[in-house]
Amino acid sequence: MGFLFSSYSQNTSSPYTRYGYGSLVDAGAGLSKSMGGLSFGLRSKGFINPGNPASYTAIDSMTFRFELGAEAKISTYSDQNASQTTFDANLSYMALQFPITRWLGVSAGILPYSFVGYDFYQEEKQFSSMTNGSLNARYDYKGEGGITQAYFGLGVSPFKNFSVGVNLGYNFGDIEHSSDVSFTTAAFRSMCQTKKISVSDFIWKAGVQYEIALDNQKSLTIGAIFEPKSKMSVNASQEIYVSSIDTVNIENVDGFETPMTIGLGVVYGFSDRLNVGLDYKRQNWSDVKYFGEKQFADRNRIAAGAEFLPNKNSKRYLERVQYRLGANYSDSYVKIGDDQLNEFSLSAGMGFPLKKGLNPTVINFTFEYGNMGSSSVGKVREQYCKFVLNATINERWFAKRKIE
Repeated sequence: MGFLFSSYSQNTSSPYTRYGYGSLVDAGAGLSKSMGGLSFGLRSKGFINPGNPASYTAIDSMTFRFELGAEAKISTYSDQNASQTTFDANLSYMALQFPITRWLGVSAGILPYSFVGYDFYQEEKQFSSMTNGSLNARYDYKGEGGITQAYFGLGVSPFKNFSVGVNLGYNFGDIEHSSDVSFTTAAFRSMCQTKKISVSDFIWKAGVQYEIALDNQKSLTIGAIFEPKSKMSVNASQEIYVSSIDTVNIENVDGFETPMTIGLGVVYGFSDRLNVGLDYKRQNWSDVKYFGEKQFADRNRIAAGAEFLPNKNSKRYLERVQYRLGANYSDSYVKIGDDQLNEFSLSAGMGFPLKKGLNPTVINFTFEYGNMGSSSVGKVREQYCKFVLNATINERWFAKRKIE
């Protein structure tokens, strides 16, 4: 048995998006992506960090910030019998941030929550007593769609070095999965099954950050986030069609859910030159219902990253460029049989300021390599190279002008 791929291109083209809500996207902007997905303890004065809403108070009191990101992905899928390379590109997110007062910051934006996109088939031979020999079967799988999150967040600093924040999100989108099985022998009837879900519901996430001042311009920021388990409002249906016999339609009234999520992170900083951090995230997917069943596994994710800025005030341009590295490892919430998938990725990036100043506009470029699954019998290994381009536009909109 092997996997064979048809051409398919939209937001993603991974066969592993066939399961559940598809491929999950961890909340994060350009800075976070180049640092391995680090976000919980990350507290930047120059970038938006929707991964922890407590970070919104880090913005300068006279700055308006807008971010826009896009990415392109080259993926190779292989098993013991075949391989194929695909290319996908899409706009990944938009976000803005601005201060209300020195102790209150606001952010809003649109982020991806999950992607679905695949088109592949399997062929296998099975022994059949009805044909006194082998039976050729073909399985076709197709899917498309995804879930998007629009969010609005507030960050408040009730006292020095401590911030708390909340994101209110609205998840929306449509996902469709279909599978067909057909046989070369006319005595066996083909069958098609289609699952459709339409999501529209509110969720929320809370975060805290505490910055500990150390000696000689050094600091340690500890951050945490919490997102409760949520029952989503979903219109869902299943259709099962057997050729020349009947079509069965099933309306699903069982709840669809998102998991309880907790995260903890720490970032060590030295002046504005160096940030090094570590994140841990856990999502209780084993307690989540999907089409009335608990069919997922708990997801754990570890991320580490570093950022180095040689000298932001230097006359030499390359010394004002920000250099970043990161890595992360995670379990997938998807189980295939009794096996739980895992994913590993490495990232590197640079931030190019367009001018000198306190908070200049920065163009960020990130390269990421990752792999998921394996090419052992009955499985697919996915390897990808991702290119992320992000623009962080910082404008001093709230400065008072002097008229002479």
